[in-house]
Amino acid sequence: MKKPAAPRPYRTRRFVLRMSRAQGEVAAVARRHGWSYVGERLAGARKPHVMIMETALPGVSVWYWEFSDNRLCAVTVDSILGPEPIGPVATLLQAELVPFMLTELLEGIDSGSDPVLGLSRAGFGAPDEADPAFLYRFSAAARASDPAVRNAAIKAMTQTGWPQWGPVFEEIARTDDKPELREIAGRAIRVLPMMRPEGRPTPVSIPDLMSSHRAKVLHPTAMQLLAEATD
Repeated sequence: MKKPAAPRPYRTRRFVLRMSRAQGEVAAVARRHGWSYVGERLAGARKPHVMIMETALPGVSVWYWEFSDNRLCAVTVDSILGPEPIGPVATLLQAELVPFMLTELLEGIDSGSDPVLGLSRAGFGAPDEADPAFLYRFSAAARASDPAVRNAAIKAMTQTGWPQWGPVFEEIARTDDKPELREIAGRAIRVLPMMRPEGRPTPVSIPDLMSSHRAKVLHPTAMQLLAEATD
């Protein structure tokens, strides 16, 4: 007898949080809404720390990702019930954790005091489908005079998994004046196809809940409310 097909998984983009670590804040949101702890995987071998919580609707889960090497963390919403249940949970997370909005990720590249961190955040939090605004900024950063910025750009572009970067990496691997960056770009050529493996969750597009200005204003209050909830 043929085994039934596994449910098709769906997942949001990574909502990059404003702290380098936010496991306590995410756990506070989970307790507030009665979500159950499923399990976690500790970081190791270039893999992030992951914590999984199931929401009140079985089959819809929230994943917390902590990338200590990159000084950032993020959350995603997963569903095996189809894409529809993801929206309300994603809205809740944006409201209560106030992650970086997509517009803020772009601002972090344009005018951030730490362009390397800004590129890292943007790479991890970029939309699943290639976005012109992100394409432009990543491409410009890959041509920056500072080798550290070029390095961060290559890594950010790799994180997006966008196939458009293949020719860009090939050019960097041929022409960059830093041998170590040529080597990194060569590795990126090999890694890029692996960023979108067969069977990966189907992406679900979620718009920003608020403007970048409103997010910056609301974030301190949101964190204070979570802190009070844990006292």
